Amino acid sequence: MSRDWKSVNNRLIQQGTLLISLDFLDNWNKQVKKLNQDKVGRPFEYPDGLIQYSGLLHCYMGLGYRQVQGVLIAIEKKEPRMKVAVYSQLCRRFNKLETKIQPRRGTPDEDLWIAVDVTGICVTNRGEWLRKIHRKGKIDECKGFLKVHVAVDVKTKEVVAIEVTREDVGDNSKFDDLLEGSIMNTGRKIGGVYADGAYDTYENFEKLDDLGIYPAIRIDDNAITDPPPPRFPQRRRKLPARTVYAQEQLADRKKWKEKTGYGKRWHAEGYFSVDKRRFGQYVRARKMENMQHEMCFRAQLYNQLLA
Repeated sequence: MSRDWKSVNNRLIQQGTLLISLDFLDNWNKQVKKLNQDKVGRPFEYPDGLIQYSGLLHCYMGLGYRQVQGVLIAIEKKEPRMKVAVYSQLCRRFNKLETKIQPRRGTPDEDLWIAVDVTGICVTNRGEWLRKIHRKGKIDECKGFLKVHVAVDVKTKEVVAIEVTREDVGDNSKFDDLLEGSIMNTGRKIGGVYADGAYDTYENFEKLDDLGIYPAIRIDDNAITDPPPPRFPQRRRKLPARTVYAQEQLADRKKWKEKTGYGKRWHAEGYFSVDKRRFGQYVRARKMENMQHEMCFRAQLYNQLLA
């Protein structure tokens, strides 16, 4: 199937307009008034729109907050409605800014098929050589990396759920949270889940089977698929869901992949590729909660760029 390059080009050009979009200036006073409603103490002077725009420059362009302040000062010289906050305030407000994954596309009555996967994000730009060789891989000294767990809508390619953890958290430990987050953020029923062998557990298959979700999860070639012998008491019991799906999958792996469209699992890998190429392979925050916030903001921004 040929790609519609005209629409691709137009979308990429449209993404560039985000960098100079100052729409938040049109309702500056309205946003500030809403922020200060029932607020105790010193009132806010700057709307969330300004903070979101600052976060865009910080994450997309890789600018430090001092440089962001400089950009805003340059805009202020041409746009009198602009008011510039000091860089430290931009940093504090950004780290407290409410960030929520809000997919904007999709039919409510249509089942949601998601691809689940995880990747690593460095917490500094010093590279792995110092971590593994010079410091013998000591995480406390070199800080290690983050794990970013995501669920991606394979039809729209939007991120529908995200969890950010430390590197010592298992890939499968956030599987349930991603399912719940996908349903909550989209308001849709999940029809199926694409995932690799890291999510191949009896618990996951049973959970998905109970929820009526098709588990397009890759099962190892040496998985046990034979039912118990007739003399075993377990022979009268219902076969585990994983055993049933393993029999189907391992009978003809190629046919199973074509039937389920297992290749769509790579949409999760596609998100990781886009995120690292556009926003970088490391986070700029230093505190764990701020790192989590930054990665969630990047996912939110990624969804906006798909529009």
